[in-house]
Amino acid sequence: MSMIQNDEILVKNIKEKNDEDSLRELINRHAGLCFNIYKKYNNAFMSSGVCVDDVVNSKDYMVYKSAISYDETKNCKFSTWLYNQIRYQCLNSINENHKYIALDNKDLNFIIEKRGLEFKNNNFHEFKDYIFELLENMQDERAKQIFKMRYFEDKKNVSWAKIGKKLNISTQTAINIHNKTIDFLKNKLKSKNCFDKI
Repeated sequence: MSMIQNDEILVKNIKEKNDEDSLRELINRHAGLCFNIYKKYNNAFMSSGVCVDDVVNSKDYMVYKSAISYDETKNCKFSTWLYNQIRYQCLNSINENHKYIALDNKDLNFIIEKRGLEFKNNNFHEFKDYIFELLENMQDERAKQIFKMRYFEDKKNVSWAKIGKKLNISTQTAINIHNKTIDFLKNKLKSKNCFDKI
């Protein structure tokens, strides 16, 4: 594939002939642009629980998708079009996957500090799975629901009143179950094997 062919010709070959050589050239030509955008959003990916590898590994598909959707009548270069498509991909991934952990909560800070090695990169999914695995040992199944709503829903710090209403319990009961759960988690973290029943 000759490097003298511009992006628009490569895109046309992809659209009209499904030409793999043109696609490969387009991917190689714009790999740096894609990686620079992914790097720019890396911290946001990490804090919102997006799997960075999944996003980066979709690079080739995003170049292909951008080539197919490219509209030359918009009077913009393909590189600009691709830049915007990758940026939208990043923002959409963050918006779709963003969850909140109330890090100002001293009890959750305690949990994170005790397991600091595992969660030093703020790996949200590992932290969530870890907490839920511990909560599986609680007799009161509402504990898991309360933690999910309070800390792992799309909205930060869902009110106790809303949690109580959703579970058909009083606000105070929701708080009491939460506090009991925090004590349970602390005891788990202090035990030799945190997954032993206590």
